[in-house]
Amino acid sequence: MKRKKCCACMVPTLMVFCLLFVWRERWIYYVLSADQHVSFNEKINKELNLMIHSGQSEKIPKVGYNIVNSRNVGAMRTLPNTRHESCTTSSNLAVHLHARIPKISFVVTVDQAERSVLARNILSAIYNAEPLMVFDMVLVLDGVFDTILENYFMNIPRVTVIKNEHTKGRAMSRMQGVAAVRGEIIVFIDSLTEMNVDWLSPLVLRIIESPKSVVLPVYDVIDHMTFKYYSLAELYRLGFDWSLKSHLEQFSSPYVIDSNPVTVFRTPLMSGNVFAMRRDFFLWLGQYETSFLEHSMDDLELSLRIWLCGGLIEIVPCSRVGVVNIRSSDSHASFNNYLRSAKRVAEVWLDEYKRFFYAVRPSARMQPIADISSMRKAKEKLKCWNFKWYLTNIYPQLQPLVTDELAFGNIRQGEYCLDLDPGQLPLIAKLRQCENEKNSQS
Repeated sequence: MKRKKCCACMVPTLMVFCLLFVWRERWIYYVLSADQHVSFNEKINKELNLMIHSGQSEKIPKVGYNIVNSRNVGAMRTLPNTRHESCTTSSNLAVHLHARIPKISFVVTVDQAERSVLARNILSAIYNAEPLMVFDMVLVLDGVFDTILENYFMNIPRVTVIKNEHTKGRAMSRMQGVAAVRGEIIVFIDSLTEMNVDWLSPLVLRIIESPKSVVLPVYDVIDHMTFKYYSLAELYRLGFDWSLKSHLEQFSSPYVIDSNPVTVFRTPLMSGNVFAMRRDFFLWLGQYETSFLEHSMDDLELSLRIWLCGGLIEIVPCSRVGVVNIRSSDSHASFNNYLRSAKRVAEVWLDEYKRFFYAVRPSARMQPIADISSMRKAKEKLKCWNFKWYLTNIYPQLQPLVTDELAFGNIRQGEYCLDLDPGQLPLIAKLRQCENEKNSQS
């Protein structure tokens, strides 16, 4: 009887001990890192609000959203919690407190964000990241000139400001940012975004569980005219067609098929507005390919490289981020940029399936592109899967065209191949020395 009573007393004692241990670990974590993270306070919030309204007398720049309404919102606001009620990450985070939390860095690229939009972007990213803290942050001002904000953020500890006098593009700007931060987990952030409550913990926890996962939040919508914040009724992932143009695809599996509404799910393509990944994995993949002329092709090329070279791309429903839904340009120049960029992706990653791209975009054959030999060598070095594997295992919904050619390849006579002269109408064909890399011969 004495032994049973002793055991009964030990159970609550052990429970109390475990709770104290968890509390102690949490306390140590916060105390040790209190002076080692990016932190804002109420004073900074008020100062940013004053800076936003001080710019109202300035000439309003032409951007794809309503700046007046954005300024009226202010530097910080309380967003509606659009997550599922089952999303409670604090308890999950406590499980990992006994282990070392990886250092987290933010790389924020700024190209067309007005002062009020940028202020909400940065403040929401830091404030709503709790209970996690950010080790350091870099702002890359890519051809943006706002000396007031630039000087202000330069004086905040652990915030670095990089200023590009001339626009270098998102890919190059992000690589500049990665070189300037020291975190083990890098969170890439576009400035036209606003982070919702506890958005960071679910992403970091997933990377801890799966180090080669590239994780994205669910994107909510911020109206570009009213700046109201909306959540989408369904979950979506991003896909693409044979023209290599991206589109949203409804993906209701976590809500309908799976009994757990917060299940992480895969996406064949990512939108790079906000995503997180391990720094070492990003460097191992070769970082960004900087020759693309538009963001969508940056995202497509990196997505294919991640999937085909050993990684995963996943959407975490318990992380929510709003994106300002501005429209991109549809000019003739931007269409040619798209064709050239898409052709580079097709030639490097689509293997024999590139014929489907040329079937729907025949004019791309005549578009000149820069040398892609280094991209092909990197693909070989990383020992990546072929595109057939991707279609079979990751994106079987991308079906080959029903009306495919009876044959494909080149027409040759000995060492000479039929070669089309680019830019000629009507087309002129000549026999020239066969070259495997020459697209006008295939």
